Amino acid sequence: RTCGGSIMADIDAAAVELALARRRLGRTGRWPGAPTLVPLLLLAPVFSAPALLILQPVFTDRGVAVDFLGGSTDQAMLQLSAISSAFFAAWGPGTLLLSTLSDYVGRKPVLLGCAAGTCILSFACSIAPSFRVYAVCRALLGVTCGAQGAVSFLHTLEWAIPRDHGLLTCVLMSTWSIFGILLAWIASAFPSADATSWRQLQLVLCLASAVVIPLVALTLESPASLASRSHHAAARHTLSVALTHRFPTSLGRCHASMAIITPLAARRAPPQHQSASGGAGAGWDTAGGRGDAERGRCGGWDTAGGG
Repeated sequence: RTCGGSIMADIDAAAVELALARRRLGRTGRWPGAPTLVPLLLLAPVFSAPALLILQPVFTDRGVAVDFLGGSTDQAMLQLSAISSAFFAAWGPGTLLLSTLSDYVGRKPVLLGCAAGTCILSFACSIAPSFRVYAVCRALLGVTCGAQGAVSFLHTLEWAIPRDHGLLTCVLMSTWSIFGILLAWIASAFPSADATSWRQLQLVLCLASAVVIPLVALTLESPASLASRSHHAAARHTLSVALTHRFPTSLGRCHASMAIITPLAARRAPPQHQSASGGAGAGWDTAGGRGDAERGRCGGWDTAGGG
């Protein structure tokens, strides 16, 4: 096998995990590295943005009742409660369906669709000409909001090794709470019982939801997801970009040729030996055992001590 491009070894979840483990920070590798932290930074707002729309009825229901239902009567509040129930009734099946779809087409395309759908439906709520239109749009928001949170959560964890999953979950949940506080601060600028101000608040939340779309676009598709769909060449390229850039995003380009590596499914621990010329920064052994000279020529996936 040469750098020139014959068949490469397949990449699997074990290879991805080992590569991410070699990019950890700290003298003892205690903290996640850039390949994990950058997706977390980009996807935390994507995961948390639905909080703005989930909690929105607390601040808009009275205005909706005045606008569409003639005031905040008991009957009106009962109808609005039914809409909230429909929102969460659509949440479960929609999340299950779109999360499953992401297993087949990838996390990033589904996330882009969910973020765009959330923005569109939120805008439709703000200009709804009738209560029925508002109710339908609000219920459909349950599908996109639920799936956006679930798929972004999966996407984030796929960029981390298992020992970091608890830490990343705590960060994501904390960000969700921060967005809830942000909603209360935004809503304080709009009278809650005004027939028009609720539409203005809804429009502001729509714009806030739109901000996450470029964040999703910047995120790299996870190599684990690509490998699970047998897109091994794309998985190798994505992982190479993540490991060779300080701030890996979809804008990054791998400046070296793809490295030819052996399958790492059976290799659960870093190699205990170094080649004669490798030193402390030796890279991943190639299938033909070609040594550091070829690794330097091929570029590719260097380890934590590599160049």
